[in-house]
Amino acid sequence: MLFALAVLCLVPSITAVAQALPPELVARIGAAAEQGRSHQASLSEIIDERRQIANRQLETVVVSAIAERPELFQSIMREAYIQAPESHANLNLTVINMFPGFAGVLPDLSVAPPRQAEPEAPRRIESHDARAPDVQRDAAPGDRPANWPILPKEGGIDGYADKDPLEGLNRVFFYANGALDLVIFGPLARGYRLVTPEAAQHALSRAFDNLASPIIFANDLLQLRFHRAATTLSRFAINSTVGVLGLFDVAAELGLEPHDAYFGQTLYTYGVGDGIYLVLPLFGPTTARDAVGLGVDSLFDPRSWLLGSTERLALYAGEGVVRREELIDAINYLVENADSNYNAVRAWTYQQREAKLRQ
Repeated sequence: MLFALAVLCLVPSITAVAQALPPELVARIGAAAEQGRSHQASLSEIIDERRQIANRQLETVVVSAIAERPELFQSIMREAYIQAPESHANLNLTVINMFPGFAGVLPDLSVAPPRQAEPEAPRRIESHDARAPDVQRDAAPGDRPANWPILPKEGGIDGYADKDPLEGLNRVFFYANGALDLVIFGPLARGYRLVTPEAAQHALSRAFDNLASPIIFANDLLQLRFHRAATTLSRFAINSTVGVLGLFDVAAELGLEPHDAYFGQTLYTYGVGDGIYLVLPLFGPTTARDAVGLGVDSLFDPRSWLLGSTERLALYAGEGVVRREELIDAINYLVENADSNYNAVRAWTYQQREAKLRQ
């Protein structure tokens, strides 16, 4: 993978002597280890023995930390060994699969390096969403970007908690999707962030937004929002030409602000309820109403009937990486702080759906 190759190039610069970790990173690893143990205890009766000793929360945080600070590889791994010795073997397998170039430099447990550096000033997370300001990891819910989750323990509303009759099956798909994200989509997104200038990231995001204009236009019409439909059509025409296929949002500079519309929202305007909460393979969390909307929106999408299957798949995969990169910081926050990843994502889905429905 591109990301693994990028990190592999850094291996020669990693010395055999482990460096001290920032206190914040030590805390992240410790919290993930404890979360993983709690999760294992809650599911021990329904999962196989191999997965009982796998700490996915810890593995996710460790992989993310290595991606952010590859020069601290040995110290990160050593700290994970200390915090969760029972996960040592599985953690090694995950990290070696993700970063093959590090296989020969796993830390020697017989040497005890310093675990912690001098205290640092609070680190800030840089949001790559142009509409959202930078926030601190411990920022209050109202100070975070709009696309970040408000966790249930922070008072975040989970309106789908009582609409989840298929929770057992949903959890299976949720953790299967999480495994794919851990192995494929997350590393690709971090690699994309690593090698792509921020200005180019925003430009590609705008280009994919522009490609969705036909879907938005069709739903604007179905919702009888003709002024919004005219705005969408004008934005598409301007940004596809003067804006170089949407790489530049010239229309916004002319006062034509973007908005979103999709068929699930259209059904909502006609009084159709959410239905049950669902987690779909690959597509992730949604509701019965919005799952129907996904199918209808694909019919509105010119890419579905203008492009061949290979080109369409490549385009959707590229958009998936771009969208996943936009959520790196928000997902990291959720994984590090949620009591239950499943419940937190369900609440986050509800919060985002409610915000979009009221646009």
